[in-house]
Amino acid sequence: MGMQDNLKKGTAEMVILSLLSQEDMYGYALTQKLASISEKLFTLREGSLYPVLYRMIKKGYVTDYQKQVGKRVRKYYHIEESGLVYLDHILKEYSAVHTGIRRILTATGWDSSLDIK
Repeated sequence: MGMQDNLKKGTAEMVILSLLSQEDMYGYALTQKLASISEKLFTLREGSLYPVLYRMIKKGYVTDYQKQVGKRVRKYYHIEESGLVYLDHILKEYSAVHTGIRRILTATGWDSSLDIK
């Protein structure tokens, strides 16, 4: 597993919850929205998405429900209040780690190698 895969695994809950904080979504829509917003720099395959969603359901951060859309029945995911609290917590952790890494890269002269726009 490469570094990009490890980073995705560690941040998947955060980005999924952030999208669900805006609206209820079904799995395929979540994967498409993540790819679209990140300009395909952060993608999650459905095979990686669903285990994360199921873990968050088990923890009570997300609930699911079915909705008829045309002839199809889709399973939508909804963030709960506990999910919003958890999202706030992990965003603070992410920010602290990100700040620390940036400080290290700046101190060692590698920050100019980052292509962040």
